Amino acid sequence: MTRPKNVLWITTDHMRWDNIAACGAPWMHTPNLDRLVARGVTLRQCHNQNPLCMPSRASFMSGLYPQQTQVTANGHTLPPDFPLTPGRLFGAGGYTTVQIGKLHFQPHEDLDLDPRARHDYGFDVLCLSEESGCYDDAYMTWLHTEHPELVDVFRVPRPTSPERVAERSGRVLDAPWQASHSGWVADAADRWLAGRAARGGQFVHLGFYAPHPPLNPTREMFEPYDGAELPPPRIAPEEWTDKPEPLRSMLRRRADLTPEVLDQYRRHFFAMVTGVDLAVGRALTRLEAEAALDDTLIVFTADHGDMCGDHGLILKGPHFYDQVTHVPCVLHWPNGLGAAGRAVDGLAEMVDLMPTLLELCGLPVPEAMAGRSMAAALRDGRPPEPREDVYGYHHGEIAMVRTDSHKLVRFGAAGGEVLYDVAADAPEVVNHAEDPAYGDVLAELRERLLRRTMEACRSPLRRTYRF
Repeated sequence: MTRPKNVLWITTDHMRWDNIAACGAPWMHTPNLDRLVARGVTLRQCHNQNPLCMPSRASFMSGLYPQQTQVTANGHTLPPDFPLTPGRLFGAGGYTTVQIGKLHFQPHEDLDLDPRARHDYGFDVLCLSEESGCYDDAYMTWLHTEHPELVDVFRVPRPTSPERVAERSGRVLDAPWQASHSGWVADAADRWLAGRAARGGQFVHLGFYAPHPPLNPTREMFEPYDGAELPPPRIAPEEWTDKPEPLRSMLRRRADLTPEVLDQYRRHFFAMVTGVDLAVGRALTRLEAEAALDDTLIVFTADHGDMCGDHGLILKGPHFYDQVTHVPCVLHWPNGLGAAGRAVDGLAEMVDLMPTLLELCGLPVPEAMAGRSMAAALRDGRPPEPREDVYGYHHGEIAMVRTDSHKLVRFGAAGGEVLYDVAADAPEVVNHAEDPAYGDVLAELRERLLRRTMEACRSPLRRTYRF
């Protein structure tokens, strides 16, 4: 079985399924991502297992559920000796493993007090930048060297700073895209792949911070959205009235987010996506110059989405709306998967991605992994067998199960439930949990949620201690 010459795994932060023009969003300016979709395999119903950064990344980069990694909320650190990381798995298969940009297996607040990489998680090369301008990390060190006159332009408040909240509606920077965080990721990738991509044997993870706020696009990134007509966010009046706590409180917090604020947020957010697209274009150009594009497995995805004004909310949260669980997932490898664009419509989970990539590369899939490999079907041009449901979990308090037609979210601490008929009510507005007409559906999804939770709580990484 042939294996790809290189693997380029690209992840973004906060990027939604509908942030790619070729995925049904014509208002987006993403020509390079559209190119990947046109010649790749797109999983059109891929859902993450936690709608927050750290637990989602630990989960899909290990093929395990959050309960199994024990990273169930932001702030939980993946153990430094954790065996199922991309660096260790692909390194064991003979690839040189390179991390550029955001990884987020460990918290990063106060990183500038100790800028050394605390854990390498098995990567041979670690070029780490978890944020986009508030620490003297790899990005800001590069900016000081290459664009010293722009250091103050791209400097942003710390994550916990009150000034950070004030920037949520966005601002446009009078600076070249090349000096942005996305531009730096593209430059670092270009320098690493030059000469090496042609030889092969490279596994490179490009971790983009964008489109995560602060929303500070350059003029080039913002231009396609400046004055453009954009679809408005989907908001239903007082939709919190039939919701239990804590979802009711989440929805009621939106009072200060005016239509003007949401419009500006969306324009600047979309512009940040376009900045990532420019970086993807530069990577494609480098691979073409190395005659390695068609024999490199490129994977593009995100850890979770952003509400972008839908339901009157911004950012992410453990409400488990599709806007934060449904993420883009594109695999591009013309010499292995075919060059004609294909769409897979069945449900898939992000935990399925790692075992799929390993098998596509001819590497063993550890028995401990909970995800299912789709590699054989993708190689043969067949649609992988869809999952009957997808599952999500957040920190012992909230769990979700979703089928093609319905979604149940259980709020453990308060005991409340939300049942959506996603086939009839795609925006997820009406709660049917107390509707007798949905009694059978509710009972079925409760059983599914219990079964999936019990399965996900099994510890696949057995440790035996002498006593």
